[in-house]
Amino acid sequence: MFKKLKIELVLINLILTSLVLITIFSGIYILMDKSFTHSSFTKMLKTAEMDKIPPLEPHSRNMNPMESFFVKTDSSGNIIEISQNSNLNKNSYEAILSNIFKSSDSSGSISYKNYNLRYLKVPKEYGFIIVFMDRSSDNEILHRLIMISVMICIISLILVFIISLFLANISLKPIISAWEKQQAFVADASHELRTPLAVITTNLDIVLGNRSDTVESQGKWLGNIKLEAGRMTKLIEDLLYLARSDSHQQALTFSNFDLSGAVTNAIVPFEASAIKHEILMTSNIEPGINFLGNEGRIKQLMAILIHNAIKHTPAGKSIEISLGRVKGRIQITVQDRGEGIAPEHIDKIFDRFYKVDKVRSGNNGNFGLGLSIAKSIVEEHKGDISVSSTLGEGSTFKVILRGQTP
Repeated sequence: MFKKLKIELVLINLILTSLVLITIFSGIYILMDKSFTHSSFTKMLKTAEMDKIPPLEPHSRNMNPMESFFVKTDSSGNIIEISQNSNLNKNSYEAILSNIFKSSDSSGSISYKNYNLRYLKVPKEYGFIIVFMDRSSDNEILHRLIMISVMICIISLILVFIISLFLANISLKPIISAWEKQQAFVADASHELRTPLAVITTNLDIVLGNRSDTVESQGKWLGNIKLEAGRMTKLIEDLLYLARSDSHQQALTFSNFDLSGAVTNAIVPFEASAIKHEILMTSNIEPGINFLGNEGRIKQLMAILIHNAIKHTPAGKSIEISLGRVKGRIQITVQDRGEGIAPEHIDKIFDRFYKVDKVRSGNNGNFGLGLSIAKSIVEEHKGDISVSSTLGEGSTFKVILRGQTP
């Protein structure tokens, strides 16, 4: 599909470039031809009016190597006089004049043997004066122009082909990447939804297989159905959030709020969980930091990062959360002393549905969307999020917010 699209893009560029070049060089050719014709007939008319070859000034010489020459005839077409600068003999003139007098045109072009001439027939009291000018030199210039134009067109099209191919490869990379991500997103979402649906279906089969039992006796199976339905609801909500974030459909309301207080409030609900898992959770929150943003989204960001830290920190270890100003910017860090992240996972940790430990993540209800949502929240606030980690020593998630602070 993308190969065909690349070919189409290159062909469109080549066709459009060809049309532009043809238009430009055709216009140049037509203008030069008209210029030569106008110059020649102006000169021939001057000769006809003077009834002799006009004297030439060096600065006004025409591009043609031969100047105008003439033949004077009576009203019947019999030759009276031939200009001295003419290269043709009387017999040649008689053959040329017979064709000219047969035509009703008083000016035009005529070919005779190896000659290609322009002519102008002007009536006089003695008959006619027919002025000629050789146009072979004009034709040669125009022929050279055509050859040069063709060469330029070929070279230009080769260059356009190379450039178009290069640009097509560059422009299609993000499209291909987005397509691959979309395909992976759909496949991962289908996979994640399949598991709770399978559990729900299995438990429903058990319930339907024991129709005579009471609801209380089948509480275990119904509880499983409710649990998996809740997991599926959370997954769908996360997917909707990411989809709306990608399409910029979420119009967030920004306001000035106490960021220090918001971060502190986000930590409180996790204190009990930290105690339960025997994890020491400390915080270093700089007071009085105000921020222009969405308070609810910032609290959601902190909840994701703290929950992720607790989940990956073993008992007896610690988590440290800090908020402060660093070089005029607001910096939030969540540091754990857990198992750490292997280097090959660092670049993918914020990808959707990406799980470092897929087996364990699948069993504890983790869909691999939390850090993707965290990244989306940070980007909505024009900030940056990054992670640094060492295996066996822990990980540090750092958020830099560039929003205005009053």
